[in-house]
Amino acid sequence: MDLKDMLLFYSFSQLKDVSEQRERDYWAEGKTLSSLADCFSNQQSLFEDSRISDISDCIQALQAGNVDFFLDHVEHRQLYRIAYSFPRDVMFLDIETTGLSTVYHYVTCVGWLINGEYGCWLQGTDPEYFLSSFRAAKVIVTFNGTRFDCKFLDRKFHTSEFSTKANLDLMFLCRRFGLSGGQKAIEQSLGFHRPESLKEADGKEAIALWYSFLFGKRSALERLINYNFHDVLGMAYILDRVFFDKIYGRSFPLVGNPQPFYKNTTMLNLSRVLPSASICATIRKTIKTEISNFSQESLRDAGNYRIVGIDLAGKTDSRTGLCLLIGPMARTEVAHTDEDIFHFVEEVRPDIISIDAPLSLPNGRNSVYDDDPSRDSAGIMRYCERELKRRNVNCYPALIRSMQELTRRGINLAEQFRKEGYPVIECFPGAAQDVVQLPRKRTDEALLKTGLSRFGIKGRFQRDAVCHDELDAITASLVGQFFISGYYEPLGIPEENDMIIPQRERRAPAHTLVIGLAGLVAAGKTTVGKYLNRCNYHYVRYSQIIEKGLADHCQTTNRDDLRIAGAKLFQNNSQYALNRRVADEVAAFPRVVIDGMRHLEDYTFWKEQCFSNFILIFIDTDYELRATRFTTRGGENIGYDTAVTHPAEAEVFALKDKADYTIKNNGTLDELYTSIHRVLESLV
Repeated sequence: MDLKDMLLFYSFSQLKDVSEQRERDYWAEGKTLSSLADCFSNQQSLFEDSRISDISDCIQALQAGNVDFFLDHVEHRQLYRIAYSFPRDVMFLDIETTGLSTVYHYVTCVGWLINGEYGCWLQGTDPEYFLSSFRAAKVIVTFNGTRFDCKFLDRKFHTSEFSTKANLDLMFLCRRFGLSGGQKAIEQSLGFHRPESLKEADGKEAIALWYSFLFGKRSALERLINYNFHDVLGMAYILDRVFFDKIYGRSFPLVGNPQPFYKNTTMLNLSRVLPSASICATIRKTIKTEISNFSQESLRDAGNYRIVGIDLAGKTDSRTGLCLLIGPMARTEVAHTDEDIFHFVEEVRPDIISIDAPLSLPNGRNSVYDDDPSRDSAGIMRYCERELKRRNVNCYPALIRSMQELTRRGINLAEQFRKEGYPVIECFPGAAQDVVQLPRKRTDEALLKTGLSRFGIKGRFQRDAVCHDELDAITASLVGQFFISGYYEPLGIPEENDMIIPQRERRAPAHTLVIGLAGLVAAGKTTVGKYLNRCNYHYVRYSQIIEKGLADHCQTTNRDDLRIAGAKLFQNNSQYALNRRVADEVAAFPRVVIDGMRHLEDYTFWKEQCFSNFILIFIDTDYELRATRFTTRGGENIGYDTAVTHPAEAEVFALKDKADYTIKNNGTLDELYTSIHRVLESLV
């Protein structure tokens, strides 16, 4: 390009000590870099010699096509001067992804324009041509690429090149001239017309098109590429309109001969960029093996556990989706009332329940409603929601007004389920679908059904019409399988409920094995616990923890006092708080035995903490032996019948139905120890 055609030949702000006003003065005088150098050369001073040298460097850089020189000297907000001076070094760049999160989503398609020619890279193909084209470019033009496209590409290619490349981000350029909103809104306001077939297409459809392609529809890939091409073409149009209508002849004089990018762009030739059938097959295989590499086979450790997933509605006049998942088989239903939900649970008797609803309040809150005095200090969001926001995963705050009734209902249901002996975890199907690379229901319900089927889930939903609440209930129960198999991340803090998010890496268990001991008074639990302690299990009793609490308040601590204190904790709905104190006590030990489980909530707490690594043993001893042992050990002021019928013991026998092992303790110590060893051997 001739020097006189370049904007930078008439640009002076890159020179030392040239202010905006001085540059406007030079323009008013009709100066160019050459004429300014001639002017200075007629003045005899060292100062002007320095100016001449600066100008000479600029002219030499223009003649040599040294874009890097100007990138070092031109302000970022003036990148358009470089772009229209060196158009062959400019790349318009746009990506498509499966979502907004660089943590859970991935790049599906990259489209770019250089010298009016469109190029396209697809996930699962060789990126070398794209990367070499990008590295050859000196300036990229994006729309919100600073915050989105470049971050995704840096993560994909394990680099920082994209974020550090000179980026003429059109979103910020447009805002300088009063043009706000997304790219398509700005295109429409400036008069850019997409084909009728693409007018309604958006990022949501781009996600659906990619999944449709992965599920076998090649025409969906054609449409995705066409959509991406018009995104890139739209950026060229926007830049030209902003430059020629709002900059050229206004804040920059009508000099040089800048050529529009949009008019010099060759229209899309799909046959040139569309991959062959064999390459499409390779893409699908690569995605399946390297990105979407989860399947039912990955979760075989969940075995035949019965998992209920609940996509809970905030109100009973709205649908609640229910699912029972056993291995790959899903059975779904729709419920409305809490009674409907409990009827389903009691009918199928699950090993664990996974609920899509907030199951705790933000730390410091006492009520779901806005009149809570601690609302201003504690806020409306929990740790898990803030963390998901940081990961660019959309989720609602637990106590935003539209969520308050759902949160209240979820907390109440979870408490009731736990009191009935059903462990409960909190899930978020949307995040789970992101991790497992399933399209969300809001993307396309039909694709979610297909995705669940391809994952390996089977059931009525494959052939019959089901509502989206049932599909999310299937995903909720699938989270239960991830939890049982150990492929999960608990998002939460001790003061709040964890949200369970699937993850690719298997989680290292907090404990190798936790053995809980339950049985009626004087059944021999402590004898078993102390024996296991000698077998290198860290031993702790609930009564120890309660005793510490009483001692802190200078209260007496005999057996009667401990029994009464334990009953009060349970009656005050503080059983989970007591179990958390037990958990803190044993946190550092891989193998643990916990003596004195009395409530179904003790069982559910430890199932929720460890699940497969938690084993409940029930010590079963005949009444006469228990009564005799109780009397002979002495030190208590009540009779055996009173002790065994105390409210603190009311749920003990219900734990027998939950026990993994029942040990009869009607014989000698040696016989008892032999029974314990049989259990330990079976666990190994």
